[in-house]
Amino acid sequence: MWKWENCGEKIRTLRGRLGFPDEPVLRFLGLKLSLEDGRIYDEIRQKYYRYVEPIYCILSGYADASPVEESGQLISFSKLPGGAQYYSVFMQRTAKPIEKTFCTQPRLLIESARLIGGKQLSYGDYSVKIYSLPLVPIVIVLWEGEEDLPPSVNILYDSTITNYLTTEQTVLLSELTSLRLKHALKKIRSRT
Repeated sequence: MWKWENCGEKIRTLRGRLGFPDEPVLRFLGLKLSLEDGRIYDEIRQKYYRYVEPIYCILSGYADASPVEESGQLISFSKLPGGAQYYSVFMQRTAKPIEKTFCTQPRLLIESARLIGGKQLSYGDYSVKIYSLPLVPIVIVLWEGEEDLPPSVNILYDSTITNYLTTEQTVLLSELTSLRLKHALKKIRSRT
């Protein structure tokens, strides 16, 4: 279902809309999607991105939205429709990989987020805000842990996320953001 032939026309409507510039490509999370043929180039790893179907699903949902002003109110995934029932699985698929990747070097979360357009915040021990899509911020909060407490990660959203994506699409975007942070970290480590 999530093939360019099926959803390319809808995704093309994002050109010049919902925070995307009026250009023949959509750029987000260090990825560049060609509106001509749907190919996605990974600007971090310098190669074409293979797993395009989840991205087409995300962008198809995003294309159906109308812009709303960011509320500034952060909510947990559990507050999304159906999110409470799926919360533990969601955390395993999104937050745990971030925790495993950054818990030993949490400062690199900030640097990795910057590579994909994020900025540092002041929540927890380390936190970042990443516009995973132009109007969809994701906030990632990392606590280093203490003697009796292990490190942990939480993922938060502006309450307007339900205007832009379904709960399933939010999971896919969160997984993609987590993966892109990991790719950014590999790029940073390859420089040293």
